[in-house]
Amino acid sequence: MTDMQPYERLAALPIGHNPTGPEDAYTWSALWCYDESNAAPTPAAITEVTHLWSESYEGYADVNVALLARLESGAWAACVAWCDTSGWDCQSGVDWKVSADRDWVIRMGLDKEARARLGLPLPDEQQSPA
Repeated sequence: MTDMQPYERLAALPIGHNPTGPEDAYTWSALWCYDESNAAPTPAAITEVTHLWSESYEGYADVNVALLARLESGAWAACVAWCDTSGWDCQSGVDWKVSADRDWVIRMGLDKEARARLGLPLPDEQQSPA
């Protein structure tokens, strides 16, 4: 796998979940190309994606993504991203948060719906998705 491009490597990671959205190299690359936070770790720094939710409500172009990942440094990264049916380069948003503190990343890097979808609600939030 060393000759794979960084986004292909991410798409090939074994992740235990049941998404309905695409998990291809293009979707992974959008998480960096359209990052508004300028906080994204490099793709190569991600060693494990511990939680991932991706969904396409329309089934073809819109995508919602939320993830929690461990970095090679031991820090944690969270990302919430979306695009509507016009695609990533039109109506979209990508926000990354990185910290050594996993709880901080979950609290500050994931919105309530993302936390619910990933099964990571805060103590005062219900377990079911918003």
